[in-house]
Amino acid sequence: MNKLLVSIEVPSIERNFDLFIPINKKMGTIKKYVIKSIHELSGGILTKKTYSFFDIDTGVKYGNNVYVKDSGIKNGARIIII
Repeated sequence: MNKLLVSIEVPSIERNFDLFIPINKKMGTIKKYVIKSIHELSGGILTKKTYSFFDIDTGVKYGNNVYVKDSGIKNGARIIII
């Protein structure tokens, strides 16, 4: 399995998105990909600025330099963008 399906919650625009993310990329790269995708999916509502990603269930903040496969993110993970 090369990708994980995660649920992304964005409180600032009051929307949720389900996205596939690759496991062999660093979280910093994934953050850029996710923000760009949500910007497009939301019709430009989400602005492109710096956001932090947290696991909703554990409160763990995901750093930019860790690979997704080493971050603890699993299929079905719920991530909040703040």
